[in-house]
Order: sequence, then C-alpha cells, then structure tokens
Amino acid sequence: MARVIREQFLLLLVLCLVQPAFAAHEAGPVGPYNVSFDMNTTMDYRVIVEPSSSGISSGIGFIRYNLTVDNADYFAIITLTRYEQPMLANIAANMDIVLTALSLAGADQPKIYQNLTIDGQPAVLANFRFERQFLGQGRYQEGDLVVAAAYSPDARLYEDGNYWGRNDCRVISTYPWEIIRYLLYTLHVEVPAEDRAPMNQSLSAPDIDKPINESSVIQLI
Repeated sequence: MARVIREQFLLLLVLCLVQPAFAAHEAGPVGPYNVSFDMNTTMDYRVIVEPSSSGISSGIGFIRYNLTVDNADYFAIITLTRYEQPMLANIAANMDIVLTALSLAGADQPKIYQNLTIDGQPAVLANFRFERQFLGQGRYQEGDLVVAAAYSPDARLYEDGNYWGRNDCRVISTYPWEIIRYLLYTLHVEVPAEDRAPMNQSLSAPDIDKPINESSVIQLI
C-alpha cells in the first residue's frame, strides 16, 4: 500500500512539473523586418503575410506591411509602417493610432493603458468589449473583445525630450485576452539595420516642421 501511495505521489509530482505546451512560436520576415511572437493557444490558425502597400500622408511617404493571424472566429493584424523620415513616437502619437484603430472598428469609450512597454519600447494599449448597442457595424457580437496597441520598434529618446522613430507597429485583435496578451508580451520586431541607432549616441531632434502623427497630449478622464 505504501509503495502504491509513493508511486502515485511521484506521478503527481512529475505532472506538476510539466508545463503545458500551449505556446506556438512564430518567426519570419515581413518585408524588411524580422518579426517573432508566441501564440498562447491550441486552436488552429494561419499566419498570412500580405503584399506591401505605399502611400503619402501630409507629404510624407511610407511603405506598409501587414501580417494577419487568422482563425475561424478571431483575428490579429500586425501592421508595420516605415516612413521616409523619423516621426513622433511618444505616448500622444501612439494614443492617436490606438484610438483611431478602435474607432474604425466601431468601438466607443475604450479602456486605455499607457504606462507599459511592448518589445522594450513605450507603448499604448486600449481594449473595448462590445455591448448590445455598440456592435461595430454588424461585425461583432455582444461581449466581443477588441484590443489595439501601438509602439515604435526603433523609437529613441532625442534631446528635445520626445521619442522619434521611422517605424511604427500597430496591433488590433479580437482574440481572447489571454492569447493577445501573450502575443504582445512576446512580440519582437527587428527593424532594418540603418534604423538601429546606437543607444549611446547623442541624438538631436529631426528637422521636421510637423510630423504627420504629431498631436497634443490627450487628457484621460
């Protein structure tokens, strides 16, 4: 009897030490970037890298790349944009990106979190859970969660006290929170070599009259 109890205890101990293999690691090129992240889920999904697109906004050219993590019921879109010159990448700029993304999704009055980092950089995150009266133009069901986040993977603090970067990363997702939280926690974007400024370099603010994503600080209620 004692031997049986001991064997059962050892089996229980082994099971407690084994970590469930939920996280699937994804890594690969997206345009000039190398992107990696983990998906904390056993559900089926596929990763789709779309063709690049380009455009001009307020006289500033950019190239945009999209990666989609697609599931029958959920999606996450990682959008990487590379501008022709450095852009403001402070909290206010990231806030504008996040609020615009959620507004386009039909969200109203999201919860905003701005004292956090993603990929080691200052970031802004917001989420919204749809109620019956706000169903995103028919694309969502009551209770669906939408999460948006934004940061600049090459942002550096300049002498003017602001963060600037040529690249920004935007994420919008309808996956459950425990999945998208893990993706954001593990997300890493390696920018092109010419955009990686040495951390010990003295940086002066770029000579830009008005970056397209410059905005005043948003006061949160």
